[in-house]
Amino acid sequence: MQKNRIFQGIAGLVILAGVARYVYALTQVPWTPAFGAAAAAFVLISVAVAWLLLHRHPGRPENPWWLPVGMIAAAGLCGVVPFVNSAYLAAAQELPDAVTYLFSSIPEETAKLLAAFLVIAAFAPVRRPVEAAVVGMAIGAGYTVAETVNNSAIAAALDLQSEYYDGVASMLVMVVTGPFSHAVYTGLAAWGLGQFLCRTDQPLGWRVSRLIGWFLLAAAIHGAFNASKELPGVASLFGSIAITILLWVLLIWLYRRSRAVASHTSR
Repeated sequence: MQKNRIFQGIAGLVILAGVARYVYALTQVPWTPAFGAAAAAFVLISVAVAWLLLHRHPGRPENPWWLPVGMIAAAGLCGVVPFVNSAYLAAAQELPDAVTYLFSSIPEETAKLLAAFLVIAAFAPVRRPVEAAVVGMAIGAGYTVAETVNNSAIAAALDLQSEYYDGVASMLVMVVTGPFSHAVYTGLAAWGLGQFLCRTDQPLGWRVSRLIGWFLLAAAIHGAFNASKELPGVASLFGSIAITILLWVLLIWLYRRSRAVASHTSR
């Protein structure tokens, strides 16, 4: 028990350090009252929706801390991942843009899967693969909220027409084209993590293949979303529309499917 408390303390400090870095980055962007109010409303509504959908999910872990810790950890990731993404883009600058962004999801999905493992290991032990997937969905939902605030705040700061228009427009575009998109990516990847952690009745090779396979699927969908915006000409428009429709379908399917799986498996 004492060792677990120490591990939780260390994990908590790591998460809070990331959150502090994220908050610091937000303070470096000039905020206006109009956009600040819009961002606050967005955060309150988005977090409330995620909470309502997940806090009574039949596939949730037993420890009640899994949801708040998962969403806070997601904000912490947003304080760290930009450095990883910048390093990747610098290393891949010689590649065509569509190729660069197709593979840009791998570092980000790796970071989110590691965050899911940290939350599970320190705060929310899982007994079923679906519980890991639900933790991943919570982290992904929180990451979507934090990323949307960060990106739209930058757009608002660069707005030459008003104090808020570009920021709010950017926020709305991200909500419509990628509705809790990271919940889809991280939920799928964490399902593979759950298979690895919980299916001890299977050979190690089988468990590793599930971990890698679901991770690659999540990274491929995320990469397709990123790359669709970099396609030439009208292909970018049609690609973005297609991947947006896919994300909406996957979001609804993942939520409903995870509830169905959880209802038919025992704790």
